Amino acid sequence: MKAKIIHVLCEGQTEQGFVEEVLRPYLQAHGVAGVKSILITTNKKKNARGGMLAYSQAVTDLELLRKMKPDGEYERHIFTTMFDLYALPNDFPGYEAAKALGEPYKRVAALETAFAQAINDERFIPYIQLHEFEALLFCGIEHLARRYPGCEGRCEQLRKDLEKAGNPELINNSPKTAPSKRIIKAIEGDKKRHYNYNKPVTGKEVTKSVGIDGLRTQCKHFDEWIKKLINC
Repeated sequence: MKAKIIHVLCEGQTEQGFVEEVLRPYLQAHGVAGVKSILITTNKKKNARGGMLAYSQAVTDLELLRKMKPDGEYERHIFTTMFDLYALPNDFPGYEAAKALGEPYKRVAALETAFAQAINDERFIPYIQLHEFEALLFCGIEHLARRYPGCEGRCEQLRKDLEKAGNPELINNSPKTAPSKRIIKAIEGDKKRHYNYNKPVTGKEVTKSVGIDGLRTQCKHFDEWIKKLINC
């Protein structure tokens, strides 16, 4: 059997930290030989990475990865992404058609299908996070509150948000109430900042505390992605 190596193209440093410190050991424990993260290139001339601005940036990096990593006698390479649905560039394949779908799970599934068809490589497994990475932190609000002493009261609003939405992947409404915006408000406060919220560090530490299995239990789209990576 060939050793399976998974390459994850990440939208930002928060996703990359998660892949390196949380996702990698989990997948390796489930038989994956290697997991490698790549931060998306946004300006090749300036060597700028992170913060996807256009679909072409994703395509360029994926094409390069696929050329550099052909399957060999002993290795099988799998390519995937970790992009946010929130603020996804509007030039993505199937964007307008997916936008017309009111149900979030149908919308993200349509986008991933169009993305896979555009890349046209059986080794490619697209993943777009509902609605952004910070939704996963709603799986461990108690761990978030523990990291920022004094914010416990404001974190109670996050619990109410979660209860109202039904599950973390459905928390989104507008640029002011997306998961990351709600968390920043809870940690930093409205008027006087108690903390400067550190997204990359908090993201990997809270998700590490929850564990991949905990995330899978609460987030069905995320769970489907993990299943694909393990079983592909």
